[in-house]
Amino acid sequence: MRIDHVIVATEDLDSAAIRLEAEHGLRVAGGGRHEGLGTQNRIVPLGGGYLELLAIADPEEAQRSPLGRAVAARLADGDGLAGWAVAVDDVGPVAERLGTEVSTISRQGLSARLTGLQEAMAEPFLPFFISRDHGIPDPGEGADAGGIDWIEVSGDADRLADWLAGAELPVRVVEGPPAVRAVGIGGEAFG
Repeated sequence: MRIDHVIVATEDLDSAAIRLEAEHGLRVAGGGRHEGLGTQNRIVPLGGGYLELLAIADPEEAQRSPLGRAVAARLADGDGLAGWAVAVDDVGPVAERLGTEVSTISRQGLSARLTGLQEAMAEPFLPFFISRDHGIPDPGEGADAGGIDWIEVSGDADRLADWLAGAELPVRVVEGPPAVRAVGIGGEAFG
């Protein structure tokens, strides 16, 4: 189990990509439209995890998906950190342990299975769990930005520990309403 990626909700993917490169030297590499979710993304590989720039592509379709609704709600307060994901070998056992639904996310021939998405989007200090389908490369590979060093969230530390089944990840939990507060990338704080 490892931190896979951190979601950055944005109104404008192109502007966010330009800003990340100008302010942090981070480059966007790929992305696309999620089938049936009303969202679209751009990937910022970090060489050990990635940032996912996520925007609304179709507002009506987005309102029918937990991910789309969560992104729209986050954007009501402006661009910013919106969620995070933990990579596991198989989401099936995690879903069974948590009693959560398993879903598939697809974009342009890439697919992965997710669980805990609805819960994580409602309480963003919780991650959702992802396992990429066989042969799907990790979007975070191939960059030299230093990877994800840590993530800081606010919320219930005991609930998070239970959600992660005691797995030790570089997560800092602080007081406050459920949120992703910051992420460390290559020795720098972002967020």
